[in-house]
Amino acid sequence: MPTKKATIPLEVIQQSNSRTADLPEGLIALFIGATSGIGKSTLKQFAQYAVRPRIYIRQQDCRPARRTPQWNPSATYEVIEKDVSLIRETNDVVEYIKSKETKLDFLCNSAGFLPMSGRIETSEGLEPSMTTRFYTKIAAIQGLLPLLNAAQHPRVVSVLAGGQESPLVEDDLDLRKPGSFSLIKSSTQSCTMLTLSLEHLAAENPKISFVHSFPGLVDTPLLARGSTGIKNLLLTWIAMPIASLFALRPEEAGARTLFYLTSARFSGDASNGVPAPASVEDPATDTAARGVFLVNDKSQSVGDEHVMEELRARGMDKKVWEHTMAIFKGVLGPGVN
Repeated sequence: MPTKKATIPLEVIQQSNSRTADLPEGLIALFIGATSGIGKSTLKQFAQYAVRPRIYIRQQDCRPARRTPQWNPSATYEVIEKDVSLIRETNDVVEYIKSKETKLDFLCNSAGFLPMSGRIETSEGLEPSMTTRFYTKIAAIQGLLPLLNAAQHPRVVSVLAGGQESPLVEDDLDLRKPGSFSLIKSSTQSCTMLTLSLEHLAAENPKISFVHSFPGLVDTPLLARGSTGIKNLLLTWIAMPIASLFALRPEEAGARTLFYLTSARFSGDASNGVPAPASVEDPATDTAARGVFLVNDKSQSVGDEHVMEELRARGMDKKVWEHTMAIFKGVLGPGVN
């Protein structure tokens, strides 16, 4: 049996994160999903450590970002109020960033929620939890590729469920057919399609380091957002308080996410980022070799290559990419590549 990997201690991660100050000053970063929880904590810790960073924050509501200047008075902050469950509005974010910048060092996307009320559809005809967890994550990355490739050491961190990949519903990728959609299926479908799509992007953009992380159970409003009515009340006042007793605090989840964003351990080049601590093993997995680091809640590299190999062997990586591009073209028009 393989040796079970231990959790990388929070102290080791915090020590590494503090050296973010040693990275070049003036780093440009975009945080999507930084309203609360993991994203907000990652943003806060990045702002505290980085030297004169320029930070863009995609939030649907700008009020949580009003306190950001006190995190680092030397930083420049700009909040972009857009709905990340819509591909069009995500594209608006992309175009705005491209109009303001010539490069982008870091893209951190932690947006996502669980659909506790069954399948509903947005004005674009898509299910919002899957759109947030998969489609707009890829739309943002794809649109920002020119800026990412123009940076010296670009890094993309997608927070979802890295290492939890599962077989796909191959004949109904967006789970539209009656009976296809469920909380579990939408979660595994989004996770697996995200990893396959990140591998596609990594193959075409070897300069960019891609991380797909799984934070585990974190004390965030993740459940309540996807529910309504009495179910929302039960989750908010009963289930979530109980879960919080066992969940990771957002501060620790944010520290671990910043570690993925800045440590050289999650780069194809050991010189890209904060030098990896000597106590941390080299993430020599097949998935990392493909340009995508799958990271579990212990901050260790993982991957289910049995599942992924079977999917690739049947051409599902290409099918998922073609499906995703067809969705984008259906929403944005034929100019999408």
